[in-house]
Amino acid sequence: MHIGPCPNHQPVIEAIIRVSLSLLVIRLSSLCHFGFGALSQPKNRSILTRKAKKPSMTVRCHGDSRLFPVPLAFNGRMCLLRTNSRRVAELAEAFFPQHGNCNGEPVCANLVLIESESRKSSAANDNFPVFRGRREYVHADYGRYGSVWFDLKAREIFGNIASAVIADALVFRSSVLAVIAGMLAPALEMVAIHAGCVVRGGKAILLAAPAGTGKSTIALTLARRGWKLLSDDWTFVAERGRALRAWGMWTSIKLLPDATRFFPELAAVSPGVALNGESSYEVDAWEMFYLERAIDADPAAIVHLRRDDAALRCRVAKSDGQETYRALMGEIEEQPLEMTGAEKARRGILQRLCRLPSLEVRFGGEPEEVAEELDALLAEKICG
Repeated sequence: MHIGPCPNHQPVIEAIIRVSLSLLVIRLSSLCHFGFGALSQPKNRSILTRKAKKPSMTVRCHGDSRLFPVPLAFNGRMCLLRTNSRRVAELAEAFFPQHGNCNGEPVCANLVLIESESRKSSAANDNFPVFRGRREYVHADYGRYGSVWFDLKAREIFGNIASAVIADALVFRSSVLAVIAGMLAPALEMVAIHAGCVVRGGKAILLAAPAGTGKSTIALTLARRGWKLLSDDWTFVAERGRALRAWGMWTSIKLLPDATRFFPELAAVSPGVALNGESSYEVDAWEMFYLERAIDADPAAIVHLRRDDAALRCRVAKSDGQETYRALMGEIEEQPLEMTGAEKARRGILQRLCRLPSLEVRFGGEPEEVAEELDALLAEKICG
């Protein structure tokens, strides 16, 4: 069945037409440009790279051709998804779960996601997505597996995604729902902080560090010591009334090949190759390690992790607010001029984050040693 425009989605369709006439091509080397680690797939989960044995026809939707509404909650902001797929609804509800006091909140964003068959051919390769954008309009091209269009100023999203992607929960969460969250966050006045996050007693500790420092490994090690894992790499922070709230995505966690020394469970899976050529494991940490997921929590402190191979043990020092601001701001993308409200909200959130207790931890030892010292320090100073 051909997928045509729905009358109540006319603004989305008009946005798509405007975008298609004026897009500038921006090829991204990895998802980390929008706040996510590069997509990596194990060799035995290769729907993104293998050639289709038999090309399938396009524009045929799976499931019910009618769209039904699905309310979602993104860090306290209510969003309304319309989809023809029960599978999409199930995965989106788990990714953007409603909990806490979200009832009665106005709808802040509208999403339409159609499950469809793979396209017969595409100019884009399978290392998706490829982004094209101009001002507040963005197109994420998934090649033969579909497209997602964003009108960020209007907070409207329209996409069609192939059943092959939707069938794999880990791929769909990491490459579609995570991209939607990253794109939509600034429009909903949230900031994506390049930091892992662990939670104890309702208090969130942000673990900020440059890529390759080992924050995912340390966050996971702390989680195995009884902390709840909210995020290993990117954490979304928003204002809720007079307080800040940290929110984490249910996506795969990326670990380097040597992580098998610390997490023997990884021996059961094969590493994959990310878009940047780096070999790594990409797994659902909550499922593999039987962890409790923290959806959101109140930020209580920021820990800046710094690897120092000469350090025989952890060295802890206080970090001032200006240093914290520079470190966090350096990892955040500039917003288009049309998104001036998002830029103002971002700076306000960062200024409030910088008033939190902030520590710099230099380490050179094993993750378990670092986690043990952090565990004791944070329990005494922050979460005690």
